[in-house]
Amino acid sequence: MNFSREVKSELMGRRFDSSCCRHAALSAYIRTAAFIESRGGEVGFEFASEGEAAEYFKNIIVSEYGVEPETLKEDKPGKRQKTVYTFVNDKSLGVLVDLGLAEVDERGVAIKLNIDEYAIENECCKTAYIKGAFLGSGSVTLPSADKATGYHLEFVFTNYQTATDFCELLSELYFMPKLAERKGGYIVYFKSRDEITELLGVMGASKAVLKLSAFTVEKDFNNTENRRLNCEMSNMTKQIDASVKQVRAVQKIDETVGLDSLDDKYREVAKARLKNTGMTLSELAAILGISKSCLNHRLRKIVEISEEL
Repeated sequence: MNFSREVKSELMGRRFDSSCCRHAALSAYIRTAAFIESRGGEVGFEFASEGEAAEYFKNIIVSEYGVEPETLKEDKPGKRQKTVYTFVNDKSLGVLVDLGLAEVDERGVAIKLNIDEYAIENECCKTAYIKGAFLGSGSVTLPSADKATGYHLEFVFTNYQTATDFCELLSELYFMPKLAERKGGYIVYFKSRDEITELLGVMGASKAVLKLSAFTVEKDFNNTENRRLNCEMSNMTKQIDASVKQVRAVQKIDETVGLDSLDDKYREVAKARLKNTGMTLSELAAILGISKSCLNHRLRKIVEISEEL
């Protein structure tokens, strides 16, 4: 099970305490996952899902409004079975009106694109609306080693008005979402790990928050360890390069004018480096009984002498 499904499964395991919250979540779900249609003079809606969310909200509609859907199960080879719930009857328009998704006047039926203010009148209903939107079209992903992905949480809307209203709703809860157009839809999204964690907490996905926190700790540890290893590797490479340069300088002096041409202190160091090519400066300094800085100074001088030959 991917992380999005884990979050949705957890959210559906937490029942809404009040009817107003159920209505808010249902309004958001229909807005993000359903298609509003007209058939035989009746206006209604239908939604389909390969997961559990469709059945979850179908049950809310039945319990809150007493409206039974037409049910169609689509079983395609190689794919999970998809269930389609269709609510187009003499009561379905009333459901849309009650949820703030449609309105009726002397001109007929009009679909409302804005988020109905009464659907999110209470603070608890704001949270419920966000949960419903996530269950309808939301997804959340974590960074992956085999894919170029980072932290990402998004909601998908079919029209700009609803998307901007949803951004405003999130801002009322002190979130700062981003909005982008993609493939004819509108995406409200977050890429900040901290905001994603906080938003999951607001929605009530506490288990997901714990998993994300554990993932973050492990990822940060791995990043720190990788940086440490890279630093050690870089230092080791520099030490090897310096050692090779020093050995070549000693060999050049030996072949050109001989090591005996060097002062005693430099000759001792030159012979020690030639004999112990794989030693670090600290190890070589310990053998010679001098400080590391002193050894480093003498080796630099030996390199300078070789370059003048």
